[in-house]
Amino acid sequence: MADRYIVLFFIFSILGYISEVIYCSVPAHRFVNRGFLYGPYLPIYGSGAMIVLVLLEPVADNPLLVFLFGLILTSILEYFTSWALEKLFSVKLWDYSKHRVNINGRVCLLNSTLFGIMGLALEYVVYPPLSDAIDRIPLMILHYTAYLIAIVMSVDATLSVIKMKSFKDGLERIHAARRRAEEKIRALEGEGKAELAAELRSRLEQSIAEAAEEFKERSRHIVLANPTMTAKSEELRHDIAVLSSWVRERRELRRKYKEDLKATDREHIDQIRKNR
Repeated sequence: MADRYIVLFFIFSILGYISEVIYCSVPAHRFVNRGFLYGPYLPIYGSGAMIVLVLLEPVADNPLLVFLFGLILTSILEYFTSWALEKLFSVKLWDYSKHRVNINGRVCLLNSTLFGIMGLALEYVVYPPLSDAIDRIPLMILHYTAYLIAIVMSVDATLSVIKMKSFKDGLERIHAARRRAEEKIRALEGEGKAELAAELRSRLEQSIAEAAEEFKERSRHIVLANPTMTAKSEELRHDIAVLSSWVRERRELRRKYKEDLKATDREHIDQIRKNR
């Protein structure tokens, strides 16, 4: 039974990832690689699907109850996940504060309603044929498949947590470096050493800028995968905003560079054709 649940969890995590990518990529007119895991799956969707299938089994014959309880249970899961991730990493990976009806920016009525609809689709459309397909898999193959999935996702989760911890620490280090630099500069200015303070400011700003540039490049995926990421701390929120702005600018520059390169290639090809 455990093997079956692990395989189902994995499949629903992949389907959730695909749904999120489509939902976020279409309005953005670009591919958005959602989530902070390395693999193409979102465990929160796998967890939500298993909650719906297991806990709502007693009311599976009532679509209205499946919709309502699916909406409520998946919203609770999303809220708790957002809260837990913020406690771990000091940042909110998603923020629905701009939506009209939301709870602390962690859940919103629009997404919760969509989760309820997805619960209906899961219960009556996706799960029945998927369940039959899994039942036809030999038990030994199912067991080793589940074992492999558990290993892959555990390793991925571990590496991703380390990556997010590094992201959090990087933001805090940059901010702490700025704060220490300002304290030293103010102390020098208070002692009447304006020229020395100015020189120190120049050196420290250059050093911090270099560290920030390296950090931005390493954190690019996290920012792109979580475009609404924010934080309670005003200092962290400011750093995230700066980082997001930098990532958007770099993406725009890359896009423009590719377009210019294509235009140059077309001109070169046209010139060759004319010379013929």
